[in-house]
Amino acid sequence: MNNKQSNKESARRTVRKVLSLTHKLIPGYITFLLIVKMMAAAQPFIQIYFSSLILDGLLRLDSFDSIFRNVLIMIGLDSLLVLIRWRLEGINWVKKHELTQKINKMLTDKTMEFDFDILEKHETLDTLKKAKDGITTTGDIRSFCDNLAGIIEKLTTIVYSVVLLIPLFIPKVLEETAGLSSLCVFLNQWYSIFIMILVLAIHVFVSYETNKKSSLLQMQFFEKNVSYNRYFSYWFDLIFNYSIGKYIRLYKMQKLMIKKVQETNDNLEKEGVAWINKDIKISFIPFLSQAFMQFVSYSYVGLKAVFSLISAGKCLMYVSSYTRLVESITGISNNFVQIKMESRYLAFFYDYMEIKNKRYDGTIPTEKRDDNKFEIEFRNVSFRYANTEKYALRHVNQKITLGSKNAVVGKNGAGKTTFIKLLCRLYEPTEGQILLNGVDIRYYDYEEYAKLFAVVFQDFNLFSFPLGENVASGIEYNRERAIKCLEQAGFKERFEKLEKGLDTPLYQYEDENGVEISGGEAQKIAIARTLYKDAPFVIMDEPTSALDPVAEYEIYQSFDKMVEGKTSIYISHRMSSCRFCDNILVFDEGQIVEQGSHDKLMSNGGLYSELWNAQAQYYA
Repeated sequence: MNNKQSNKESARRTVRKVLSLTHKLIPGYITFLLIVKMMAAAQPFIQIYFSSLILDGLLRLDSFDSIFRNVLIMIGLDSLLVLIRWRLEGINWVKKHELTQKINKMLTDKTMEFDFDILEKHETLDTLKKAKDGITTTGDIRSFCDNLAGIIEKLTTIVYSVVLLIPLFIPKVLEETAGLSSLCVFLNQWYSIFIMILVLAIHVFVSYETNKKSSLLQMQFFEKNVSYNRYFSYWFDLIFNYSIGKYIRLYKMQKLMIKKVQETNDNLEKEGVAWINKDIKISFIPFLSQAFMQFVSYSYVGLKAVFSLISAGKCLMYVSSYTRLVESITGISNNFVQIKMESRYLAFFYDYMEIKNKRYDGTIPTEKRDDNKFEIEFRNVSFRYANTEKYALRHVNQKITLGSKNAVVGKNGAGKTTFIKLLCRLYEPTEGQILLNGVDIRYYDYEEYAKLFAVVFQDFNLFSFPLGENVASGIEYNRERAIKCLEQAGFKERFEKLEKGLDTPLYQYEDENGVEISGGEAQKIAIARTLYKDAPFVIMDEPTSALDPVAEYEIYQSFDKMVEGKTSIYISHRMSSCRFCDNILVFDEGQIVEQGSHDKLMSNGGLYSELWNAQAQYYA
C-alpha cells in the first residue's frame, strides 16, 4: 500500500472512530445534527420559489389577493422554520459543548493514568499538545461533526436546486422558429445544459484541488510548530503567574521573559507569514474560476429571459437555485477536504489516547505478613533516565524494615531522590528488582502499593483548594483528624488565626479571598498531608528546608511521635536531622557507599563524617 492509500485508509479509520466516539458520548447527536442541517437547507428555497411566483404575479398584474396569499405563505413557512431552527440550534449549542467537555475529560483521565516517566517525556508532551490543539482548535471535533452534517445539508440543497432547475433545461415549444437567432435556438435545446455542467465541473475541480493544497499547507505549519506553540504557551503563562511574579521583579527578569516570548513568537510569525503568502497565491485561482462560472451562468439564464424562453420570475428563481447548487457542490468538496484535514488532526488525539503505560499492572493485594511487618529490599538495582547513558543509581542493595527510622544523605546528584522515586514506583528499575515482603513490587496492584507511601518531595505542591482539602487530598474528609495533623505539623498557631479554619481557600487563583501562605507554612501543610494519609511508610525529602531553626527543632522533637509504628525515610542536607535515625544511607555517584548509625559513621571517618564536619560549626 502506497503512502497516499495509507493516508486515505487512516482518514477513514479516524472518521469511523470519531463517529463511534460521538455516538458513545452523546447518543443520537449525529442524527439530531443531520435533521437540523436538512431543515437549514430547506429554508432558502421557500424564499426562492415564492419570490419568483410573486415577481411573475406582479409582472402579469395578478390580483392583489393572489399575490398577497403567496407573500403570507412565504413569510409563514419561513418564520416557522426560523423558530424551529432557533430552538434546535439552542439544543445543538448545548450538545456541542457537552461533547467538548467529555472529550477534554477523556484527555484529562488519560493523562492522570500515565506512568510518571512517560508523562515527563518531551515526545509525550508534544503529542499532548497536538492532541489538545487537534480537538479544541484546528481539528475541533465539533467542527468535524458540523462538516459531516454539512455534507448532508449540501446534498439536500443540491436535490432542492436540481428540482427547481429541471424546467430551465426543458426546451420551450415555440410556435414559430423562423427569424429566431441561432443563439436563441441553441439555448432552447436540451444539450445547452452541458455549458453549465462544464463550467461547474471546472470550478469544482479547481476549488477542490486548491482547498486540498491549502489544507496541506496548514497541516505542515501545525506539525512544524508544535514545539514552538508549547514553548510560547509556557513562557506566556509564566508572565501572568502571580506566584512567581516576585522572582521576576526582584531579579529583574522582565527583559529575559519578554525576550523568550518574543523569540518564540518571532519564529511562529515567520512560519505563519510564509504559510499565509503561499496560501494567498493558490487561493487566487478559484476566485478567477468562480468569476468565470458566474459570468457564464448569469449570461445563460439572462439570455433565456431576453429571448422570452423563461419569465423574469423564473429567471430570478433559476439564478438563485443555480447559485445555491454551485455553492453546495463546491461546499461539499470543501467539506470533504476539511474532514480529511480534521481527521488528521483528530488522529493526534487517538495517538495520545493509545499511548501505553510501560508499568506492569500487578494484581496482588499488599497484604501484611504473618508477623505484621513490611520489608522493602533493593536487590542489585540500577537505573538511568531516558535519553542518557549515565546511570543515576548503580547496583544498589538495601533492606528497609517496618518501624525503622532511616536517613538518606549525600551530595547533590548522588541519587537520593531517584532512590525514593524508584521506591514509590514512579520509575521502574533499569536493572535489578525491588521487593516487598519477598515479592517483586511490579506484581502488586499499583493503587494498593501506592497507598503504602506518604511522601513530601522537596518540590511539593499545594493547590488552590480549601485548606482541609489540601490536607486530606479529597473533598470528603475527617475534619478533626485534619486539624490534629495540622497541629502535629506545627501549624496550630497560624490555623487559629484563620477565620474559616479548614474551609480557608489557599492562594488566589480561584478565589479572590484566598490566603497567601509562606514557604514554611506551606511545608507544614504538606507534612500534615503526609500525616493525614496514615501510610506505613513516611518519606520526607528536605522536610524542614523552609522552616526556621525553632520550628525545625519542634518538628524533629515530635517526629518520633508522628511516625510511631511506621517506617520513616528522610532525605536531608542538614546532617543534624540524621542523629535520631536508626540507619543512615550515604549516597555518592549513584551508590550506597556507607550505612549505619550516626556514631558508627562518625567513627569510620568516611564521606558522612566529612559532610558532618563541614556543617558542624552550625550545630554548636
